[in-house]
Amino acid sequence: MAVTVTHVDITTPNMTETTITGFVPSGFTSKRHEGFVIEGQTTLVAEYNVAAGNGNYLEPQSSAGNGVEVFYVVRLANASWEQYYSWQVTDTYYTGANSAYIQSSNVKIFYTPPINVPGLDPDPIPPEGGFAAHLHDIRFSYIERAIGSSSSKLTNVSVTKPTVSPSELQFINLSTSGTGTVSIKVLKENANGDDYTHSYKFSDDTWVAKASGLQTTTLTFTQENIKNGMELGVTMPSTSESKNYSVVMTAGTLALEASVPDAIGELQFETVASVRSTFEPATKTGVTVSGSFNTDYQPELQELEKRYPFTFVYTKANNSDTMTLDRQPTADDITGQLQFETLDAELTTSGGAGNTIPLASTEGLKVGMQVQDWNYVKGLRSNSRIPSGTVIAAVNTGVSITIKNATTGSAVQAQPISAETVLGGQERMLFDSDWTYTFENLAATINEGATVVTATGTLVVTQYGRSTPNGDIKLQPNFLTIS
Repeated sequence: MAVTVTHVDITTPNMTETTITGFVPSGFTSKRHEGFVIEGQTTLVAEYNVAAGNGNYLEPQSSAGNGVEVFYVVRLANASWEQYYSWQVTDTYYTGANSAYIQSSNVKIFYTPPINVPGLDPDPIPPEGGFAAHLHDIRFSYIERAIGSSSSKLTNVSVTKPTVSPSELQFINLSTSGTGTVSIKVLKENANGDDYTHSYKFSDDTWVAKASGLQTTTLTFTQENIKNGMELGVTMPSTSESKNYSVVMTAGTLALEASVPDAIGELQFETVASVRSTFEPATKTGVTVSGSFNTDYQPELQELEKRYPFTFVYTKANNSDTMTLDRQPTADDITGQLQFETLDAELTTSGGAGNTIPLASTEGLKVGMQVQDWNYVKGLRSNSRIPSGTVIAAVNTGVSITIKNATTGSAVQAQPISAETVLGGQERMLFDSDWTYTFENLAATINEGATVVTATGTLVVTQYGRSTPNGDIKLQPNFLTIS
């Protein structure tokens, strides 16, 4: 059954409708509307109802997704009047199982006579042919399809970034081979990734808890979207945390291509916690220090090259003491990230004791830091005495560390290290983390009165690490002496 187009009679003000021929090609219908309107007032001058036949629907046409596309046909004679016409399309959807389909559309055309516009006010007079000579031409079009018959599909869905920061805007890009509707859900996954805790409400950019209802948004694709696609913005929660999110689509009048995600976990992206680190001068007996600072917040594991010039001041606390600058500071004086520590005693494995490593110093060491056999790293040994994937499990300040496997959390055993090599100062452990720094132009000066040592340089962050272990570091004052 074909589309039915019905003219709605307008009586206030009175408008007459006349069918005219020869104005549009054969197969199309043209109507002329005549009447008087009030100057300076927006007036309804034409109205139509467009209804799909039984079992059919109107395919969304306009950029607004309406069942009818309305447009002004611009010609040299009528171009000046285009801005004084406007229209409104109101769709009526089927109910029940076919509620995603447009059953009919109501079209209203409005005209607002221009005032004090040369050439347009007053209106053209009859000897000039009136409006008819100027060919004011407004048209509308529609496409009728059988419900469930469309072969058009949503062909692709993707996200702009696999990883985003808290409060950042994530963009979802969608492509289609035809017009129609689909539904979208953006879900914050639970810890297991098999359900959701929150869903995104596009209308007000909020995240709604599962207990308050699943948020689903219907998207309407038009002819414009076939050419240019559709892009949606999702504002991520402000909480600094690492979480997975899923984009889930549901078919409407548009079917889904097999590759389009329609279940949780199929198209994922993640947020990562924002972290920062602190760089400070380490304290020393008889000295007061100043100059510590924090880096900017950045996402975990963010690679960049961020420079932070610094000035640390070490001031003699007691006038009776003597302060000397013994040498210039080096990167080896900085603890908390990449450092080497010497074993303080023989490492044995008897009784399962091999998971405790005695160290001469534990300054700067943190739970979660990676542990490696330095002689193996340097190529002086063919095998490592520290198992792969080992991290610090606990720090016994100034005495030792215990070690564990980073993945399983289980205690691991180092291979024995003899007293002979330990006493020779040959055994060192390398400690590292995901934080990566370099240091430029490290230098120190002492004032004329030998009361203040000033250390300067530039901290260069090349990669932010994780919140655990943190990236806090200290410049140890090994280069000065108080006596």
